[in-house]
Amino acid sequence: MKDRRLRCLAFALLLAGVAATGVLLLRLSRPDSTQGGRYLGCMESDPGGWTFFTETGPAEPVFGLGGYLDGIPAQGTGPVAAERVMEADEHRQFLQLSCYDLGLQVFLDDALLYTDFPQLENRADAFLSDADPEGIAYDGLRLPLPENAAGKKLRIVTYGRSFDGLRQAVLPTLVSRFSDAAVETTAMVQTVAVMTARLLLGLFLLLILGIGAREENLWRKLLPLSGYFLLGAVSGICRTNLETFTGLRFDSGMLNWIYRSYIDLLYLYLAMELDGWKRWSLLGAALAHGLLCGLGSFGLLRLSETLGDWLCFGVLLGALVLMCFSKEKTSRRISLLLFALMGALAALWGITRRTGPGALYPLTNPVTALVSGYPKRGYTLLCGTLGVICTVRVIAGFARGMLLRQRQMQAMKSSAQAVQEKFEQAQATLRQTAAFRHDLKNHVAALELLARKQDTAEIQNYLNRLDGALEQLSPQVFTANTTVNTILQRFAAQAKEAGVTFRVNAMLPERLSIPDEDLCAFLFNLLDNALEAAAQTEPGEIFCSLQIRQQYLAIRCENTYWGPLRTDSGGGLLTTKDSPNDHGFGLIKMRAVAEKYGSVLDITHADGRFTVLTALKI
Repeated sequence: MKDRRLRCLAFALLLAGVAATGVLLLRLSRPDSTQGGRYLGCMESDPGGWTFFTETGPAEPVFGLGGYLDGIPAQGTGPVAAERVMEADEHRQFLQLSCYDLGLQVFLDDALLYTDFPQLENRADAFLSDADPEGIAYDGLRLPLPENAAGKKLRIVTYGRSFDGLRQAVLPTLVSRFSDAAVETTAMVQTVAVMTARLLLGLFLLLILGIGAREENLWRKLLPLSGYFLLGAVSGICRTNLETFTGLRFDSGMLNWIYRSYIDLLYLYLAMELDGWKRWSLLGAALAHGLLCGLGSFGLLRLSETLGDWLCFGVLLGALVLMCFSKEKTSRRISLLLFALMGALAALWGITRRTGPGALYPLTNPVTALVSGYPKRGYTLLCGTLGVICTVRVIAGFARGMLLRQRQMQAMKSSAQAVQEKFEQAQATLRQTAAFRHDLKNHVAALELLARKQDTAEIQNYLNRLDGALEQLSPQVFTANTTVNTILQRFAAQAKEAGVTFRVNAMLPERLSIPDEDLCAFLFNLLDNALEAAAQTEPGEIFCSLQIRQQYLAIRCENTYWGPLRTDSGGGLLTTKDSPNDHGFGLIKMRAVAEKYGSVLDITHADGRFTVLTALKI
């Protein structure tokens, strides 16, 4: 009872923490009801007022599929500049820039707003000749614009690598806010929300493991799944502005490895849900990816982050394909759901190709990032969705198991109560038999009196009444043990009424070390099942043997049966009753008693005969 109260208290505290965190994050994510924003993109159909320059002069942008900007022609690592005139806005304006492994300069007219190279001479009228963008790995940048930014020229210079002769130009999203505090809050709230959600899910799974999942041997599944969320939270913290507060730096090999490979823990969980070659294939792929990421993180192998991300995305696709061939219907449905999500994201991305990036932004951002060569966002979203679905599945299964165990305990309690009532009835019959024997002298005296009167008719009636009473009492003795003898007498009478032959070979002492409640529970359930099955056959037979052999009580019960038997996937026997939720606990109780006394139930059935064997240690 005390453990149950502690568990309920833990659940209540966790739920309260989740609710409080949710309310706080909801409040922080809306610092201003008038916030709004737009994407300052460049399309072939709408250049957005942008002009582009290289060191050699003006450059014409190259557009690709759907009229999206592919890049600016550049040679080597030459920088490119993007310029446009800012429009008027009634609110304070902020620039949000995504810059992956790129160096930046941001100017408003001739004023420098931001630079990745503070040690150099940053002039608006010249490109930096000795800028080194190596080691720069910003996920994003937010810059406030002066209140008088309207009509001024925004200039963004991008330094870094070129791909296929094209240089990426960083184009910002313009966001309007009333205050700088709103921007700072918004910069943190997404990170806090995601990290908090991961931490809570991971801790919740560990709580389930601690409460009772170990009894169901689920730790092999729950540990990888909880580790996926917890390490994902750690990696997210180290990749964001929160590193300033935590002191953790992403430049260490271990943290880099965690960031690259924590998703492999999700694949380990999925592998546990599979069987055979599918399990080992997914385990091998996950371990291989984790090993490659580890070698790359510690500098033992040259493995670019993008290549590692694509490898992980390939493992994800492989896992989903393997789940499609799983024996479990739930796994197949989850796989199809994830494929449907991928298709939906691809469709949204295709829509933005025709309508412009601002139509559904940022819903299409994961797929856009994926197609643009940054698969991390795409598969992180898919893996996160998959992880949440798997968590819901685990929680639902755990709750369903708890309810089932509760119902089983209630049913077995009711069954034990019924057994006790039956035993008390049998004892009452024995007491009646003893009372009849005690009154036998009175019956003899009554018959002598009737004989003196020579009242033969009344004598015959009296004898008939005595014969009926004797028939009901049936004082047959099977063994010296009173408890076992009482049970056998009861079932012998029931078998006679049902037309079933009941044979017994019981050689037991008066006292046994096994408590009466365990004997009653085992024998009543054993003989109940045997009698129910034998009564459906013609002729019905039951043979029950109870012998003391060394330090064991050997029990054998054999009965006839008719019809097919229901078994589970492992060959275990299932109840044949119409309502398996409310019945079929006889075997469960018998197995529990057998395990309690160091034994098992050996159940065989062949040629119309059903046999149960066990040996209880005494």
